Formats: sequence, structure tokens, C-alpha cells
Amino acid sequence: MLLLYAVALGLLAGVLTRGRIGALASVKIKMWPVALIGLAFQGLLFSPPLAEVVGKVGPSLYVASTTLVLMALVVNLRQPGFWLILVGALANFTVIIANGGQMPASPEAFAALNGVPVVPTTNFTNSVIAGADTSFYFLADIFVLPRPLPLANVFSIGDVLIGLGGAWFIVAVMHRRPQASPESSPVQHPKRVELSNA
Repeated sequence: MLLLYAVALGLLAGVLTRGRIGALASVKIKMWPVALIGLAFQGLLFSPPLAEVVGKVGPSLYVASTTLVLMALVVNLRQPGFWLILVGALANFTVIIANGGQMPASPEAFAALNGVPVVPTTNFTNSVIAGADTSFYFLADIFVLPRPLPLANVFSIGDVLIGLGGAWFIVAVMHRRPQASPESSPVQHPKRVELSNA
């Protein structure tokens, strides 16, 4: 959800610095269907009824879908800001892998978000409450976007890096110079060579 704020801020910054929103339509992202499939599957995975039945397979499915997104990021590293998005995604992926396929979240952050301690659930979720044995705790969801802000949620330093990279990408693309079309390019005529009789 933090990424949506980053997108909005990137668009605002791009407009204020006289960038062109239309330039975003010309961006070509490699393997974007793969990333979209991975993200869409995660949306289904964390929602009923699928979250109620996946059980122990859930973490493996989460890791697999995240791997698809990482693959799409790697092949697009030449895009502005994508290296920062990849660093953030890898930070999240590291803590997820190290903690059994789920993202640890600070109980204090959850309590600050909801106003009450978190209630355990038997459904599969991408988050698990962090404890004393949590690996890479500093990469977990230890920050909170509090209510009444829209899209309030807990988030990680990896999410921050992903958001910054996304905003950077939007602003940079909005400031790209439009490429000249072949029709508008001047036609180069071959030089005529005159031969003189000796």
C-alpha cells in the first residue's frame, strides 16, 4: 500500500517539475505479464477462500510468486529507479525466506495500527508476528502508517526503498525527451558525384 503513496508523490513531483505524464505511456517494461501474474496471485493467496485452505503450502506459494516478480525486476534494471526497487524487494525477500516464507511484523506496529493487540488467525497470511527468534528483524514490518490515513498498514524498510525507486522511475520517465519519429527526421539524400572526362 505504501507503493500507492509513492506513485502519487512521483506523479505530483513529475508534474511540478514540468514533466510529461504522456511519456509514461511510451515505457516498455520487459516481462510485465510475469510480474502482474505474481502480484495478482498473491492477492488471491491472502484472500478467502484460498487463504483458508492453502495451509502449509502457503509459504511456498508466496515465495514462488515473489520470485516471479524478482525475475521481472532483474530484466528491467536499465529502467531508472529499478535498481532501488530491486534492493527493496530483495530485502523483503531475504527476511521472508529466513522466517519460513512469511514476513515478520512487529506486534507493537500491529497494535499501533489496530489500537488493540493482533488476533491470531488460522488463515494463511503474508505476515507473522515477530518474536525473539525472528531473523533479520530490522528488515521486518516494524513501521506503521497509522489510521486515519488511507491505506493504513505496517511496512518495512524494503517497502520504503521500493516506494522511493518507484517514485524515481515515474519522475525520470516523465522527463524523458520524446523520440523523433521517422517521418519527422530529415531525409538524407546521397551526394551526387560528378565524373569529369579526362
